[in-house]
Parts: sequence; C-alpha cells; structure tokens
Amino acid sequence: MNEQKKSALISRMGTLREYNGGVAPAVMPLVTLEQYFDGAEGEAGLLCNSPDEPDNDTILATFQSIRTRPDVHGVRIAIVQCDDGEWPFSDKVVITTRASEEDVVAWLPSGFEPDETWEGDVDHLPAEQVEVPAGYRKLWLWYD
Repeated sequence: MNEQKKSALISRMGTLREYNGGVAPAVMPLVTLEQYFDGAEGEAGLLCNSPDEPDNDTILATFQSIRTRPDVHGVRIAIVQCDDGEWPFSDKVVITTRASEEDVVAWLPSGFEPDETWEGDVDHLPAEQVEVPAGYRKLWLWYD
C-alpha cells in the first residue's frame, strides 16, 4: 500500500468522528476511481463483503467500463470510514447517469449486485457535491 496516496485520501476525509473502531468523515468525499484504487495495492475495501471477492483490478475495470457508457457522466467512490493503518473503506458507489436504475444494475456482472440503491442524496449521509448535468441524477449503489 502506498502510504503517501493513503494519506492523501485520508486528508480528503476532512473533519473526522470516531466510528465503529475507526474514523468516519463528517461529509463523505466522492473520489474518482483512480484516486480510490491507485496505491491501494490490493488493500481497498470496496466489495470486500461480496461472496465472490472480486479483486481491485476487476472492480476498477468494471466501473471504468460503466463510466465510458454514453448515458453515464461519472462514477465516484464514497469514502465512508478508515480504520487505523488501513486503506480508506467504501461501501458506496455513486454513478451520475440518465439511465434507469434497472439498466445500471443490469450492467453489473455477477457478484457486483448492490444490496440497495437510491437516487439523489440522503440527509443522514452527507456527501461532497459533484457535477450533475441537466437530465442526469446520482444513483447510489450500496454494498453491505
């Protein structure tokens, strides 16, 4: 794991609060795929609870391919927690899209199905704001 890149991600978390044995940001940073995975070297926590246990390269390639779709403006990773010494953890992906929820879920390979999805922001989950062009919306994918 690249400690300098890990520190840069942690600094993006801003104001922190203790949470579940680690720290959580008061406002979740929404980072690019490259910002999240570059330097993790197998340590990133996205989809870590999936029974298929996809590796970081597979996760990154999957979401990069979704990002290239004409009805997708962007894909971001929401950093939700960091335990001492660990790579920042995420259980949320935010896709800015004009596609339907059903279409987005259909783009995902087996093992990548989210446990829950929702559109827009949720008051109890404050997140950084990202550009949402007219006709697009944020679709959140949550992985338990």
